[in-house]
Amino acid sequence: MKFSISTIVALILGVSAFAFYVSNVRPVGWFDSLVGMIIGFIVFIIIKNFKGIK
Repeated sequence: MKFSISTIVALILGVSAFAFYVSNVRPVGWFDSLVGMIIGFIVFIIIKNFKGIK
């Protein structure tokens, strides 16, 4: 299994989107964590499938 630059960047941006959402929501419950994980996953998929600006 090899990691490309886009995978690493997508992972970093997905985790930071999760952290940004959770840090701005007080108090954080289980639903907020779930929403943060979904947002992080969506960001990961979008960045991973990004082909570039044409």
